[in-house]
Formats: sequence, C-alpha cells, structure tokens
Amino acid sequence: MENTVIINSIGNATPGASKVLSDALKVPQDYILKLLYNAPSILFQKVDKATAEKAEDTLTKLGLDVSICSKDDEIDLTTELIDISVSLDNILMLPKIIEQLAFFLGCKQAEVLNLMLNEPSIVLGNVSVATAKALQKRTDANVHFSNPRKDLYTILISKQAENTQLKNIEKVLKTKATETDTAFVIEDVSYDHSQLLWRQYQANKTVKLLNQSHQLVTIILEDFDVTNEAHTTFLTEKVGMPAEILSDVYEALPISLFENVNNIQASAIMDDCASIGLTTTIEKDFNFKKKLHITEIEDAENVTKILAQFIPEKDLPKANATSWTSNEEVPPLIARYLLAQLEQIECNPEIIN
Repeated sequence: MENTVIINSIGNATPGASKVLSDALKVPQDYILKLLYNAPSILFQKVDKATAEKAEDTLTKLGLDVSICSKDDEIDLTTELIDISVSLDNILMLPKIIEQLAFFLGCKQAEVLNLMLNEPSIVLGNVSVATAKALQKRTDANVHFSNPRKDLYTILISKQAENTQLKNIEKVLKTKATETDTAFVIEDVSYDHSQLLWRQYQANKTVKLLNQSHQLVTIILEDFDVTNEAHTTFLTEKVGMPAEILSDVYEALPISLFENVNNIQASAIMDDCASIGLTTTIEKDFNFKKKLHITEIEDAENVTKILAQFIPEKDLPKANATSWTSNEEVPPLIARYLLAQLEQIECNPEIIN
C-alpha cells in the first residue's frame, strides 16, 4: 500500500536535522529547511509501509513531529505563512532567550541579537503556524505571529524627507501624517500600500515600516476609583500593585501600567480594563534610539562592568564619576537590559530619548 510521510512541525528538532536529512536524501539543505519551517509538508510519497515506518522512527528520533498517511487518507497541507516576533516580560532573561532562539534557528547568538534589535523583533518570516507553535514550547520569550499580508502597518517618514516626498506619500494614502519628535507618522496602512511605498522610497531610507501586529506599546492608566473593588482587585491581582500604595498611585496618575506589551495583547488588556471602568490609553514610542543617564553612582566598578557589555570603553564613566550620560545611542532593547541591571546596584539610572 502506498504511504505518505508528513512532517507536521519542526517539533523538538534543531535546524541541524536539516543537515542530516540533506545528506541522507542528497537534496539541498535549504530545501529541507523550507520543508521544516513551512510544515505541514510532504517528505516522502508512495512508499511502502515498512519504509514509511522506518522514516517515521528516524525522523521522530531527530525530534520532528511526523505522521504517516495511507492513500485513502485525506491530506490537508494548507497553511498560512506568517511572521514571528518575540518580546520579553523579564528583560534580564535576554541572554537565555538569545541562546534558546539561536538553538532553534540554527544560527549564531550574535545573529539572533541583531534580529531582536530590530523594531519590531521579527526573528522568522514566511513560515508556518506550526513553526510558531513549536517555538512557543521552546523559548521563555513571548511568541507573536501573524500573516503579514493581512496586517496593518505604520509608516514612519524621515524628518529628512523632502516636502514633496511627504506630500506624495500623503496623497497616495489619502491622509495626513502626524508629526512626532523623530518622524512623520501614518498608521493603519494596508500591506499593499506599505509595500508600494517601501519599494519606492526605501533606497534613500525615507520610510520605515512597522507591522502593528508585532509593535510594542505601553498601556497608560489614566484614572481609577480607589473605592471600586473591581478596580482595586485588577490593580492588585492582575498588575501586582500592593494594596497599601493604591492611594499614592491615584495621586500620581497618569502612570505606566504595562510597558513593552505586544500591540494585540495591549488591545485585549484595554478591553478588560474598559469592561470594569478603568480608563487607559496606549502610548507608542517611535524613537528607536535611546541614551542612558545615571546619577548617584556609588558602586562605580559594577556600573562600569554592566555598561561595558554594550558601551565602548572610551565612552564608559570616568574614574570616581558620580554621574554619567551615554555619548552614543543604543537600541531600546539594549537600553532596557542595561537599565534593569543598573537598577539592582547602587545608582540612579534612567533611559532618555
């Protein structure tokens, strides 16, 4: 009886499995990688049962999720190709997550970091949902995925763009751009329009595209009632605020409720807040270059040690310095990682735009 061997997903395998299969089947490794990341996909067709079972056993030992279908089985290989991004709840987990992603992607950790430094941090593109679900099981990062052709985009137009270029883009999109400190911004642009503008203007870096499904945002708490049980329960149980500081929080409004949250997740959180009467808004940061400022430095040795991970030696704090501001800008991810470490020692650090 004729049988078909299906790769359902990459499962627990590493990209190294593609090398094994490439050598065994005498086919290009890139072809095998495409089969793995675009699973479900057919590896063997019209093979006898013994051969199919032997292949299944070998592939399973490599960590792949596979199945065998007979000629009477209905085979559905339809899959939606998606982009995958990651975000971190605990920025101090960055080294571990880089290691996990490098293992999954089969590349160097430095390459993973470069992917993550992009805004948003898309680490895989044009792969299957099965691959995203496999990654979710193998990393401590939050994994987000969507079909880029169905997504909406934000167009960031450089402040250095010629006025005629800005006007032409506004004309194509039939809307006016909003000016921020770092760029002119147009949101909710379709995939087709975003790609059209990218092809037209990317050569001179006039435009930058942000996939809004992968964008990270901040949720701002604008108002709440300290006597409302639903409000206080949400803030203490969902957010983790101590009950005894709620009055102080109210006096300090507005405050950041959640930072660096995936845009889609943020919308869901805001719906939950609205359902109980909490007033929240979303804040979007389009400045992807940050500086660090540190005052009250008491532990200069450890401050320097932390900064030296990403700051050139010539730009590190001078001996006996009690304050410091970075000369060079760094990506937001690096700024957040350094800030989290600096907050654990004797100094007063902050990120500045």
